[in-house]
Formats: sequence, C-alpha cells, structure tokens
Amino acid sequence: MTSRAPAVSVNSLVQIADYAPGATYGPRRLPNFELLWILHGSAIWRTDVYDAGVLQATVEHELRPGTVALARRGNRDAYIWDCDHHSRHAYVHFQIDDFGDLGDPSRWPWVRSMSDPGLLGELCSYLLDSTAERGHSDRLVASMLEVFVSAPDGRQRAELPDAVQRVVDHVAAVWATGPRIVSVPELAAAANLSAGHLHRLFRERYGCGPAYALDLIRLARAATALQRTNATIGEIASDCGYSNPYHFSRRFALAYGDPPGSFRRRRQLSDPLAPVREAGLLPIARRLLEAARNG
Repeated sequence: MTSRAPAVSVNSLVQIADYAPGATYGPRRLPNFELLWILHGSAIWRTDVYDAGVLQATVEHELRPGTVALARRGNRDAYIWDCDHHSRHAYVHFQIDDFGDLGDPSRWPWVRSMSDPGLLGELCSYLLDSTAERGHSDRLVASMLEVFVSAPDGRQRAELPDAVQRVVDHVAAVWATGPRIVSVPELAAAANLSAGHLHRLFRERYGCGPAYALDLIRLARAATALQRTNATIGEIASDCGYSNPYHFSRRFALAYGDPPGSFRRRRQLSDPLAPVREAGLLPIARRLLEAARNG
C-alpha cells in the first residue's frame, strides 16, 4: 500500500526574523501552521494547547540552532528570546489542504533535530535559499512537513528489545563472512533466551519467527541481486547462503509471488525490500545486509 502525501498552501515564502537579546514575542493565536528553525541564538517556546477551544495543556521547549519546531493552528504560543545574544530564525506559515496519512496533529512531534533525519536540515537550507515560485514552495513545505512528522528519529530506529539486539549483533558477526542459515538454538543462545521465548518475541513484534525473519532478509539480498546484477540464479542463491537452488527458488516465490527468473524479467521496478518492510524488519535488514556487503 502506498502512503498518501500531505498537500499544503504556503502563505508566503520563507521569512527571517531578528530579535534583540531578551526580546519577547506573543502570546499569539495561530490561524494556520508554522515551521520555524533557529539560525542564531535561542528561545524558550511556550505553547498553550487547545482542543475545541478548551485549554488542555501548556508545553515548553528550548529552541536552539539545529532544531525545527512545528506550531499548530488553534494553539496560543509565546517566545522568550536569548537574554545574552541576538537571535534569528526562519519561518514559513502554511495551510494544510490535505493531511494525507500524517494522522492526528495532536500526536505530531513539537521539535526535531535537523540532523535526525538529516533530510530535514537539507530541506530547511533549500527552502531558505530558494527563490522558487509559490507552487514549488508548496511542494517543498509539504515534503518538509511529512519528514518532520513521519520520519523515525535515531532513538526510534535504535529501539530494539535487548534480546533482538543481541540476535542482530550475533548474526551481523556471522554474516560478515557471508549470509548463511543461523539455527534457532544458536540465535536463542546469543539472545540469552529459550528458543520458545525468542520465537514468541519475534512473533509478537514482527509476525514471524526469527528463522523466517532472517530468511526474508537473505531473500531481499537475492531480490536486489536479481534486479541489479547479471549473476546467474545459482550464483545468487549460493551468495545468499542457499546451497540448493531449487530450495532457494521455492522460498523466493513464497516471499515475492514470483520465482527468481520471473521476478528478474517482470519486476525490475518493484521494491526488493518489500517483504522485510511489510514485516517491520527494515532496521534489522539494513544492519545485516550491510554486514553481508562488507564481509
């Protein structure tokens, strides 16, 4: 299933505002949405959060260079600028015409680092330097909003259960010499769990057992090779740790809906990581595929 992107209309192109040490701004009631990022100095940003006109909470954040804030329509906020230094920030106001798949704004983050994800910082710089016309700016701000709301941060990407992290570390070390089957007892020993407990942990989190999860990741490596190399199916099977090409073809067809040869001919534009992505295994797959590439 493809996600539906948001659509926005900017009220003006990106603007810059300057503040003397100790200046204040607000309170103001926001009639629209605003993305704001600090260029110099700092600020304390205080927001009264409203729902259906009723005050629900007051939240406070410290804004510094390298951070981006998202102010929401209907709230009331105020800024206390750096008491010791001149402050400067860039900002853009916009209406959201279609929220796409961004979900409930009350669940959106308030502040994010430009460096996590790094694309956020790139979009800030591009918007600031851009002389694009309004329609192009609409698309850029929509992209920035989608990244701000939806992209996982470093903490989220790193949040694997300790036992799963131990499994990943062990398999990465094994696959550094080439992908191969790692038995469930070996995985369980690495995780310091019983085989049954490890299976339940994977089943609850990813909808499959650990052996099948690793199989999907090896098959994803094979799918990429089918699309991007001239290697034979037998060579790809061997490189991905399958000693029996027939067994490899059968496992591949179950995961991708086509045997390897048909996949290579008919699905050059499909996502080779689709099965691991759909199972929520992408963070694990990235680490293990990198280990296999470097082996």
